[in-house]
Amino acid sequence: MGKGQLCLLFLVLFMILISLALTLVAIVTDYWYTVDVDETKVTNVTVVNSFTYSFGMWRKCYDVVPDDVPVDRRVNKCAYTYQDLIPARDPTSAADKRYLHLERSWVGCLIASAAVQIFAILTLICGLWPADCNPFKRAKLYLVASILCLLAGMCGIASGICFIALRDMDANSREIYPSHTSTKYNYSFMLAWIGNGFCILEGFVFLCLLKMDYNDINESGKYNTFM
Repeated sequence: MGKGQLCLLFLVLFMILISLALTLVAIVTDYWYTVDVDETKVTNVTVVNSFTYSFGMWRKCYDVVPDDVPVDRRVNKCAYTYQDLIPARDPTSAADKRYLHLERSWVGCLIASAAVQIFAILTLICGLWPADCNPFKRAKLYLVASILCLLAGMCGIASGICFIALRDMDANSREIYPSHTSTKYNYSFMLAWIGNGFCILEGFVFLCLLKMDYNDINESGKYNTFM
């Protein structure tokens, strides 16, 4: 393996760790979306408390927890929301069913993205591990890793699109926000998309390594391994 291929391999391994870390942080943090009420124009304390929050996949965090939040869901200034993914009763209207499916897709697709990235790391460890076993062909490893990284990226992109669609439904078709309310995407949302970008880039880097390896095969007439 030439120095260029080796440097590229170490670079993409580092990128996989970064993308996985970004995805996991996005999954566990509560700052996907922030809602704020202009308190200079809204004097109703209940409205201010109910619509001043940030949330992620599992929790919604308030400045002051509203009284209508069930006690069993509260933890400090946050309330668990993951129970909404499995409601006690199935929604009856088509719009509510679509909303529930989008929520489940948002969470499920990003978890799937993280799982595929972990599987890609395990695949690379198995292929690169200097154990006393049959040597692993580089081309096969690069191809599998490329497919896994691209799949992880597509899962993450699907999750992000579902989340954007949910917020669009909240603001337009469902109209859940009162007047003088501002909303914005927060850092957890951004981290998830940066992780998706890394995944797509990793997939193309592995394809470049695959092309470089096949050029070596054409020159040497034999498959290359890591042993």
